[in-house]
Amino acid sequence: MLISIINRSKKITDEQVQNAIRAINRQVKEDFEPYWSFGATLRLEGRIGKSVNKNALPELRGDAILYLSDKADVEDALGYHDKNFRGIPYGFVFTELCEQLKESWTVTLSHEAMELIGDAQANLLVQGPHPSIPGKEVFHWFEMCDAVQSDTYAIDDVEVSNFVLPLYFTTEEQEGGRNDFLGRLTKGKALNSFGVNPGGYVGYYDPQSRTHETYAAPDDKKAQQRIAIKGKVKFGRSYVRKRADATIVKEQEHKRILGANPTISVATHPDPIRHVIVLMLENRSFDHMLGDASKIYPDLEGIPQHGPRYQNTSSASKISYAQKPNAMNKIAIDMPHEYVDVMAQMGSSTVPPMGGFVDAYLSVAGVKESNPGQVEQVMSYFPLGATAAKDSLPALHGLARNFLVCDHWFSSMPGPTWPNRFFVHSGTCLGRVLMPSRQHPANLFGNNQDTIYNRLDDADKTWRIYHQGVPQSIVMTKLLPKLFTSHYSGMKNFYTDVAGPESDFPDYVFIEPAYFGADENDQHPPSDVALGEQLIANVYQALRANQELWESTLLIVTYDEHGGFFDHVPPPLTVAPDSNTKEFAFNRLGVRVPAILVSPWVDAGVCKTQFEHSSILRYLCDKWAMPPLSARTSSAAGVYQSKSLLPELSKRSTPRTDTPLKLAANAVTALKKAGAGATPESPVDGSREALMYFVANLPEDLKAKPAARKASAPSSAKLKQISDTQLRKLAEQKFASLMAGKARPVSTKKKTAPK
Repeated sequence: MLISIINRSKKITDEQVQNAIRAINRQVKEDFEPYWSFGATLRLEGRIGKSVNKNALPELRGDAILYLSDKADVEDALGYHDKNFRGIPYGFVFTELCEQLKESWTVTLSHEAMELIGDAQANLLVQGPHPSIPGKEVFHWFEMCDAVQSDTYAIDDVEVSNFVLPLYFTTEEQEGGRNDFLGRLTKGKALNSFGVNPGGYVGYYDPQSRTHETYAAPDDKKAQQRIAIKGKVKFGRSYVRKRADATIVKEQEHKRILGANPTISVATHPDPIRHVIVLMLENRSFDHMLGDASKIYPDLEGIPQHGPRYQNTSSASKISYAQKPNAMNKIAIDMPHEYVDVMAQMGSSTVPPMGGFVDAYLSVAGVKESNPGQVEQVMSYFPLGATAAKDSLPALHGLARNFLVCDHWFSSMPGPTWPNRFFVHSGTCLGRVLMPSRQHPANLFGNNQDTIYNRLDDADKTWRIYHQGVPQSIVMTKLLPKLFTSHYSGMKNFYTDVAGPESDFPDYVFIEPAYFGADENDQHPPSDVALGEQLIANVYQALRANQELWESTLLIVTYDEHGGFFDHVPPPLTVAPDSNTKEFAFNRLGVRVPAILVSPWVDAGVCKTQFEHSSILRYLCDKWAMPPLSARTSSAAGVYQSKSLLPELSKRSTPRTDTPLKLAANAVTALKKAGAGATPESPVDGSREALMYFVANLPEDLKAKPAARKASAPSSAKLKQISDTQLRKLAEQKFASLMAGKARPVSTKKKTAPK
């Protein structure tokens, strides 16, 4: 085998390359070939053209080709090596990437050369064990001679890579055997078959989730650093595997093979969804709202139906408060749920004990243990009835009985409304963990990150945000100007649009409830839960009434964060979405929240997959081939990458015909009447105050030139002094003034209406 080496680096001379080739040829002949019984010769060739042409490979004079290049910017290069469409192996050594990884380019050249020699098929998918889940089978991107490139040795003063021996392909390691050239088969350093070695990571294809994943030990800082650095390269292996045609045939074949195995469930049907609707309500935990669904789904991680229920103990009185089915529609005093409160509720340890909810509630003014019924609300839950007619939440529980409950859906960070809502729109909160207020307005503006709506615009996909009152999403810099376009529309128009032609309905819809005022229906305490129940029922029934739209839509009903209510499942670890980690490392998700996938394409039951709000973005970006938003949605996050919803949507070949036309709307009305009297308007605090304050701070004419906008903006000092009632009134008047004269948005038709 003859491997052509092409030096396209501007930093490395041909003389340096020749010196490295001489040492690597010795390595192949004297070290590699005696074990593998085959080898190759590397030879430096001349450059042709200004850039790499991996389809034609015009510089090829041998059997394979390796390019030495500075920047990792070769279009559609599948990692470091692959085959082109004619079956010729090719590979790359990127010098700048080597520098970032603090590895010599000669080591990478040695490493890639031996992989081209030993793995002529270039990145085969080989069935093997999942790297961290016992008993689960996946397909590894197996490279016959692969070894961690931090294992090196020198030949003629040139640093070259360690490599594995044929024993690597055996099913079990043999104690005392030689598994790599340098003899690292010792405890703690073994190069195990399908294993993950210190400093290294593995790539694999999961046929059940139909996703490419990357895994490294969570505590292996060097490996995590390697993944992060390589993940920033747009043309890197993990990025391209999700998009390149080079892997499609292999994936389909392996899915076909696994599909014959009755012990493994494989999603084999294409994504049937053309429209996605997200209805995000406010401030309720999973146990609180859906925990009792364990009554109908024994495998659901919820309220124990047998034996003692979960409890928290008051540090002051030592009284324990267990979960009780006594949740009230309206509570007088809201639970604490700022960042510091949530961290205290969860507790600080490797596995959060979730034992601080009662203490956190008792720290709120007006909450006293002398009123145990009041304290119990933090541990309360809404029970399911013996029949659907007796459910305490007829709309939400009705959806749970008929569709797919996600019992491991977590908020994106342990904190309040704004940061978590930023995650569902953009995949990041830019490191901000605190809610702004009149006295602490620092985080009121400057939320200027890219959003999923920018991605949708770039991909020529239609979208709309329907809102009742002031939409919270306008606090994001790139969404505020859209308020005056057809991308924002009132909820009355939602019911008109959802009844129209399927092809006219937007590809992506986000629904914002009323966050304050007499019609508040976001379910944020102390507002009435019944009003939010009515909203859920109305949205579902309007969608269900349009059969063509119903059969092409996914409705996601979820909540932004837990609102201080108890949940027993410790939030898992994750990765930070970006480098904004000064206030919080963003290495742990927030408390679990209710989430239900509603569609005729899902069966009733429980989904155990771990999701968070970024999972919606992951699904949309994968679905419509859009660049990922934040590190969490990128494959570079490895095992911490937000999971996609696709596997749950592609298990059926036909839509269900047994889904209810209506939820128990009459029961919702009865639920509302059961409340004790009229509901007073919620206090001006937390997310309500922040949103009112944001709107009150806006200039009279957002369309005016910057100088005029600044001149018409109110005085911040004055706003800090006004009463809550004045602030509410000012915000409502300002928003009404801004919206005055806005024309009814015309439905944006798609260019095509796929069927």
